[in-house]
Amino acid sequence: MSSLPLDSDAATHGSLTPERFARVRAIFEAALEQPTRDRQGFVEGACVGDAVLLREVEAMLAADATGAPLLDRPASTPSSSAPEGRFPAGTVLAGRYRILGRLGQGGMGEVYRAHDLILNQTVALKFLAPAHLSEAALARFRNEVRIARQVSHPNVCRVYDLGMVEGLHFLSMEYIDGEDLASLLRRIGRLPQDKAIEFTRKICAGLGAAHERGVLHRDLKPANIMIDGRGQPRITDFGLAGLAAEIPLSDLRSGTPAYMSPEQKAGKDVTIRSDLYSLGLVLHEMFTGKARRETQSSPSELVKDLDPAIERLIVRCLEEDPKRRPSTALNVVMALPGADPIAAALAAGETPSPEMVAASQEKEGLSPRAAVACVTLVAISLAACLFLAPRTTLPGVAPLRVPPDGLAFKAQDMLRQFGYSEAPRATAYGFSCCASYFPDFLDGYEPSRRTAVLASHQPPVSYFWYRQHRTDLLPNQFFPADGKTATVTMDSPANSEPGMIRVVLDPNGRLVRLDVRPWLGAGTDGSGSAADIKPDWTALFVAAGLDSSLFTPVEPREIPPMAFDTGLAWTGRYSADRPEEVRVEAAFWRGQPVFLEVGRLGSAPQSVRAGANGFVTLVFVLVVLVGSLLAAARNLRLGRVDRSAAAKFGVAGFAIVTAKWVIEARHIAGPWETAMLVTALSWALFVGGALWVLYIAIEPQVRRHWPDSLISWTRFQGGHIRNPLVASHLLAGIAAAEAFDWLVHYPLRLWISAPPDSALFLGGVSSFAEFVTGRLNAGVTSIFGGMGFVLLVVLFRLAVRKLWLADTLACVALSLLGLGYFGNDLYRQIASVVFFTGAGALWLWLFRRFGLLSFLTALVILLAGRASPLILDTWFSRWTLAAQGTILAVAAWAVFVILSFNEHRNTESVA
Repeated sequence: MSSLPLDSDAATHGSLTPERFARVRAIFEAALEQPTRDRQGFVEGACVGDAVLLREVEAMLAADATGAPLLDRPASTPSSSAPEGRFPAGTVLAGRYRILGRLGQGGMGEVYRAHDLILNQTVALKFLAPAHLSEAALARFRNEVRIARQVSHPNVCRVYDLGMVEGLHFLSMEYIDGEDLASLLRRIGRLPQDKAIEFTRKICAGLGAAHERGVLHRDLKPANIMIDGRGQPRITDFGLAGLAAEIPLSDLRSGTPAYMSPEQKAGKDVTIRSDLYSLGLVLHEMFTGKARRETQSSPSELVKDLDPAIERLIVRCLEEDPKRRPSTALNVVMALPGADPIAAALAAGETPSPEMVAASQEKEGLSPRAAVACVTLVAISLAACLFLAPRTTLPGVAPLRVPPDGLAFKAQDMLRQFGYSEAPRATAYGFSCCASYFPDFLDGYEPSRRTAVLASHQPPVSYFWYRQHRTDLLPNQFFPADGKTATVTMDSPANSEPGMIRVVLDPNGRLVRLDVRPWLGAGTDGSGSAADIKPDWTALFVAAGLDSSLFTPVEPREIPPMAFDTGLAWTGRYSADRPEEVRVEAAFWRGQPVFLEVGRLGSAPQSVRAGANGFVTLVFVLVVLVGSLLAAARNLRLGRVDRSAAAKFGVAGFAIVTAKWVIEARHIAGPWETAMLVTALSWALFVGGALWVLYIAIEPQVRRHWPDSLISWTRFQGGHIRNPLVASHLLAGIAAAEAFDWLVHYPLRLWISAPPDSALFLGGVSSFAEFVTGRLNAGVTSIFGGMGFVLLVVLFRLAVRKLWLADTLACVALSLLGLGYFGNDLYRQIASVVFFTGAGALWLWLFRRFGLLSFLTALVILLAGRASPLILDTWFSRWTLAAQGTILAVAAWAVFVILSFNEHRNTESVA
């Protein structure tokens, strides 16, 4: 190999820095190892996009061939080949710019290289030629500054300012040390395909950034694409650009005719697709080395090994009809071979479109082995549920042995014994949970005694209520009571009209509370007096399952909420082996019982923990609602939202709430049904609107920062449920929820002796319809809570800018919602905080790793699954078995989709 004809001092000669000199030397030495006939092609390939680098290496090769030292030849600089022009080198303009040399002259005027003395950086100054000092040209020149300054992107030449000197207007812009694409293509012909693909992605990224700001270039051509010293393409010359909404009809044909779109030449509307036509002409030159106007051959005829996908892309961009061209520059990137449009958009600082997210091919689903492992984990979790549910859930520890129909019959029988034999017109009944003293009253018992106390249902934690009325029972609540809309509950409508009767039994059928609104004709004609009719209080003790010998009469201290003429009270014990005191209050009207309360079922004051949790929950809901409104308004103003997906999300919420009302509401053939319908639709609209606003607030931020998390979700919304990625993420969410619940949550609850979980009653067990609507309600609640949690992450991220800190703050906020979840003492309070913080971290990991679909699936399964524990030997076990069986069936179906897809792909690869 020849010796290098220069020394290290040459690194400071001409335009070379020490770093660029090292690069020149490396290319020069590698070129010397090539055969002489191949050196030029090797050097041009190594220096693609760097004209200065190419000149230096060629000079070295020439010096090596002649033996002349490098320092004896004139320096090769961009300005050395051009005359000085109007402003000689060294001239200082406007007291700020020192001219270093003229770079060239174009149609609009001269361009100089200068040094900004204030900012201490090299800039380019573009002067408007005196011949072009018309008002239209000046307006266009000012427009170049105004438009170009709106676009800040690594692949767009930055424009700094507009000035005037000696009566000439000039534009200061970023100086690009390199050559334009047109010059490069003239010198080397077509680019290598991989290099051309790389340039295409970056040109599209810059063009897409301009289009997102509403800017059309209108003069895109190789001469307006510079290749800088790092080999990066940069779009320049926005002198003919204009805001899409501001281009006047008289200016539609501005631009270079050879690179105009057909509609631009015809003076028709110019759109983003017009720029993409010009882009297609640029791509044709890059990939084939020939301008479209120079040949009528197809790209594949000019380049035999051209990728068919590239040819299809060029042909699409050059369609005569704008509607048949790609809709955006990023869609062009999507069509490139091996393209990762999401990565390209993120690298470009852009927000990927929903269509781009859905079409991304970068993510694959779970492997067959991982899918089988997930469904196995689900099966193991359900097996653990069979073991843990009877020991850790309230209906397992305090079983519901009598079905609701049996308890309703028992309540009716009691009323007949009390003298209320008139057949009612309307009845309603159901289970409720939990008594206001739960779980605080358990703190007074040793853990070994808690199970026995709960199983005795004295006092009852869950209870059965029965209501009847001489006329219709008309539910009148607006906000859902216990998640139920237009449904008769224990407290809705209020038990206040004459003829209303409410009975509360414990799950074993013992009377706990009686609330009768007496009316004339309730077993008496209204004659006589209280003294003539002696109340039979022993019947009440029999109905309550209490031993009257264990009770002592005391002075009443309750004032019943109905008319009465006799009040009685007793204190005693549930049984001889129970030390705790029980107070019984009763009232009678004309000898008939109208009031009874055993213990303090519904009137006990709420605990401090319950009050604190209610306050934190209220704050959470308000933050979510207000925060989502503000974020949604901002996103709508910026035009970033996916309106179609948000509409589907809101409509789904509206449809679920409406379906719940149709199934569970107490429908009445009368005018009241219209009132209930209006109320139900109002609530459904509120829920649907809240979900719509939440989606509008969250989705653009998620699509910008974590677009991969929306791929499967977008496909799912589009109806592609058999997509392997959709199936994989559904399976991952199910596996995460079931494993977390039955392999982490309930074992922890058992280990720390926490009170049993009452989640089953959130879904309702009074009837199959209530059970189904309970799961629908659980789905809406979990989706709202999950989206609210993501909103907290987004809001915290906007506030603190650090993702890890935003995640931490969101998890801490979630832990506040769970204060006292496992109990009131310090030990269980700490366990609650740690548990919820860990749960938040797990859900965030699931969201980032598998996406929004997996995240929401996990939350829905978590709440619906917790409300369906596998407790056998109960009258409702067939419902919970069906619910958990459905979850397992969906998991198995997902595995089937994944295995079928992989088998099909393997078959195709073999073929």
